[in-house]
Amino acid sequence: MWAVIDIGSNTIRLVIYTIDNGHPRPMLNKKYAVGLAAYIDKANCIKQEGINILLDVLADINTILRYIHPECVLPFGTAALRNSANGDEIVSLIKERCGMAVRILSGEEEAVFDYYGAMLEGIGDDGLLVDVGGGSTELTLFKDRKIISALSIPLGSLNLYRTHVDGILPTQKEAHKIKKTINDYLDKLADNELMHNNTIYCVGGTARAALKIMRDRYLPSGREEDNSYTRSQLKGMLDNIEKNRKQLMHNILCLSPDRIHTLIPGLLAFYTVAKHYDSNKLVTISLGVREGYLMHHLGERGNTRE
Repeated sequence: MWAVIDIGSNTIRLVIYTIDNGHPRPMLNKKYAVGLAAYIDKANCIKQEGINILLDVLADINTILRYIHPECVLPFGTAALRNSANGDEIVSLIKERCGMAVRILSGEEEAVFDYYGAMLEGIGDDGLLVDVGGGSTELTLFKDRKIISALSIPLGSLNLYRTHVDGILPTQKEAHKIKKTINDYLDKLADNELMHNNTIYCVGGTARAALKIMRDRYLPSGREEDNSYTRSQLKGMLDNIEKNRKQLMHNILCLSPDRIHTLIPGLLAFYTVAKHYDSNKLVTISLGVREGYLMHHLGERGNTRE
């Protein structure tokens, strides 16, 4: 068994995998809704309160691991640690207190590992992979099953919420500001090869939570096997935030309560990327950076067939 610890901006996850014919099979998946990005101060440092919560979570994970005895533990951090001024200090503290050697992934590495994970699920030969996290959004362009470009922008569902939203759900005016902020970043990207991709593959926790909402309220059949929706369907939902605010809050609380404040900013990010790159179809992929990072590590060790 292999343990992957994903220290993200919204959540921290421990996933225990076995490897079956080259594919990772999750045996345990434990999520901690921490919201590390919410503890970043004006100096761009994670506050002591956030550090203490992180250390408490990792201590709890260590307790679990002592009973499971995985062959290897692979902890990594993404945008919250990557973008904070004291990220390296926190990594050293984790090593000292918890005995874990956390690797902070660059934005490009995160985008690449997202693609490696999505490949395991069987995506198309061409497309654009989008991962809206809590503190960043990764964009991976691939053609003929080869990565053409892997980019990251420092905008995610949680920091977009903190910057632009005063209440729980954004108003139409706040939603417009969120979309403009994302568009301004996308316009600055030098890589124009991302343009005009009909299909966007959506990965990560925000993407999975978004699919639950779309499936429950806006997809005709609502079937579990439905994993895609159109840009126009997403627009229809976002255009009615004010009108359906109470019902939408109820739906999110029922389906993904820990994302009550971040899900709509995340959906706005997916919609803005889709519109910017003229994408009409959004397909949700369940595998992503954790599986990609694990399989990359196993590939280096020659253990992918266990």
